[in-house]
Amino acid sequence: MNGWVGTKSQLLGFLAVVGCDSTDGAFHVDGSITTFMGAGEEYCVGADAVYYVKGRAFPLAAGLAGTSYGLQVTVIT
Repeated sequence: MNGWVGTKSQLLGFLAVVGCDSTDGAFHVDGSITTFMGAGEEYCVGADAVYYVKGRAFPLAAGLAGTSYGLQVTVIT
């Protein structure tokens, strides 16, 4: 597993629950995170994606894989 696919609400819900840092209402994340098929409701998260809590980076796809949300996938970039 090196990536994750799921809905926007699942992604945002996870980031809220883990206390992801935010600025002006936007969560602080980096890496390969894109809307799936350009639809805007499903997201694909690559293995390089991270989220920040108190300035410390954590692997986003791995965190999401630990939930019952979405699907673990192989992401080819």
